[in-house]
Amino acid sequence: MNEIKIGQFIAELRKDQKLTQKDLAAQLHITDKAVSKWERGLSCPDITLLTSVADILGVTTGELLNGQRSQSVTSKEVEKNIDNALVYAEKSAKSKMVSFQNIFAVSFSVLLLLGIIVCSICDIAISGTFSWSLYPITAIIFVWLVFVPFVKYGNKGILCSLVIFSVLIIPFLYVMSIIVGNHLIMPIGIRMSLYSIAYLWCVYLIFRKLKRRKIIAVAISLLLTIPLCIINISLAKNLSTSPFDIWDLLSFAIITMIAITLFIIDYFTTSRLSK
Repeated sequence: MNEIKIGQFIAELRKDQKLTQKDLAAQLHITDKAVSKWERGLSCPDITLLTSVADILGVTTGELLNGQRSQSVTSKEVEKNIDNALVYAEKSAKSKMVSFQNIFAVSFSVLLLLGIIVCSICDIAISGTFSWSLYPITAIIFVWLVFVPFVKYGNKGILCSLVIFSVLIIPFLYVMSIIVGNHLIMPIGIRMSLYSIAYLWCVYLIFRKLKRRKIIAVAISLLLTIPLCIINISLAKNLSTSPFDIWDLLSFAIITMIAITLFIIDYFTTSRLSK
């Protein structure tokens, strides 16, 4: 699909109809800048506008996508028009998704930046310097670094976010330990972060391996949370508390029941589809 050819065709048809860019835009309820971009080959009409544009300009959607009038319609041309429409639809959908992800990423970043500004202003107004605000500011920066690839690129950014989390979690804990001045943050935090990193990578690999059976992937991921009780043991050693309580046991029981239920659902779903 040649965007420049389509744009020149739209400009030619518009002039034949004695319409200005503003006239065409008004009939389509869009801006004249959008029409200008079409005619310069910088973009194409949204798929939802194709029929309306074609009707106003007196051509078929196939002719519009081909960028020229058809003298006769053969089966090969019909197939070509269908292929062009499918390619155009896919390109339009991807363009919209990218725009949405960009807006979401900017909004996410601005929201976190506002959090930093509010914390800073409140801290300076109350304390006259940066004191407690350093905790949330450091945490916000860490959250932004970890989540912005996922927010910006969706599922394609998960691996990048996971790598960043794995690399930065221990330096983040070190900075927090300096800010807080608590010697327990590093020994406890390092153990917890290593367990968390291992768990998250296992979950990532499970979903990659079982991407066609997400129910099973969720069930296995839930069961893998039970061995994380090692974290409780580590905490108990450092804090001189009991490693387990009734709520831990209740949580493990609920997780196990949910996982078993998901296994059953997957079994019956797979059996039904195989028939």
